Amino acid sequence: MFQEKLIRHRQNLKTHFRQASEFLVKCQIIKPYVEKGTLHGSVCPWEIGNSADEGAFPILEDFHDTLEAIWVWSYYTNAFREQSFQRNIEWAWEYIVNNWKRFIGKNESENKSLYDYSHILFSGTFYTKAFNDNRYEQLILQAGNRLENHLKKLKSTEGREYCDPFWMAHCLGLAAKTLKRQRWLKTAKTFVERSIVNKENPFSKAEREPRHKGLGGHDFFSKNANKALASISCLNEETVEEMLLKDFLPRLPSRFVSRHIDENAWNAHLATAIGKAYILTSNERFLSPYFAIMDELQKRDVQKFAALPRSPSFLRRESWVTFFYAHAYSSLA
Repeated sequence: MFQEKLIRHRQNLKTHFRQASEFLVKCQIIKPYVEKGTLHGSVCPWEIGNSADEGAFPILEDFHDTLEAIWVWSYYTNAFREQSFQRNIEWAWEYIVNNWKRFIGKNESENKSLYDYSHILFSGTFYTKAFNDNRYEQLILQAGNRLENHLKKLKSTEGREYCDPFWMAHCLGLAAKTLKRQRWLKTAKTFVERSIVNKENPFSKAEREPRHKGLGGHDFFSKNANKALASISCLNEETVEEMLLKDFLPRLPSRFVSRHIDENAWNAHLATAIGKAYILTSNERFLSPYFAIMDELQKRDVQKFAALPRSPSFLRRESWVTFFYAHAYSSLA
């Protein structure tokens, strides 16, 4: 049953990424909104056209949403050898370079710089490898060195969302392997061994993960997912496989998990880790929770455009949630 579903899922990969890429174009701040200037090339958190027509949401720049869009466009371009979004990638990189000091130039404890570092590593190294383009290597190295220094000194692992250290370790480990930066990999691996491998119960039941309370803020990251992703990117396969089967799999949900806010992004992120766990272990028991989540997300994509809102309480489709959905879809590729 699941093998047939997996085949159909993979056959639809190109369609999903083409649609997601087309949606992200609708979020990019280019003509007819601006032709040049500070915001040009940035990716707004939401689809611009409807927001502008309705006067409901302003056109906002977003540094890490732009990097997420670069990853989606780059994945589509690299996987399917089509150049439809090449200019969008170039405009997005121009925005990142031109606004670097406004975001990455700040002290790492301020605003969302740590999250920006991780996304520079995540999207930048993927782009570099996919296109054999080293133009942004110095930016990637700067972000990686800062993130490596942060993880080396970090005492607490309680940070969530923009400050989740396990997402940082995942991105640092991926970049370290791509760029062959052994110091980065050693730091990320040491952090993962200390914070996950050496813990008696490294994962919690997915339904019992921490939840955001009150107004405002975000709740888009599954802590379990980030721990699994960090382990996969930093440790040897034998160690990770044993841990995923023994500790991660038994704590996965059997269905889509309701959350107070951002539940589409949160569930998609958990599905990403589940999909990658299946790829590493080939254990079909991971496919049941993966498709339980992805089937529900597909139902919520009511316009069938591979783009999602953050939750039923905030129905405007958004660029960053669309990235999480695409990332989850690709995890079984």
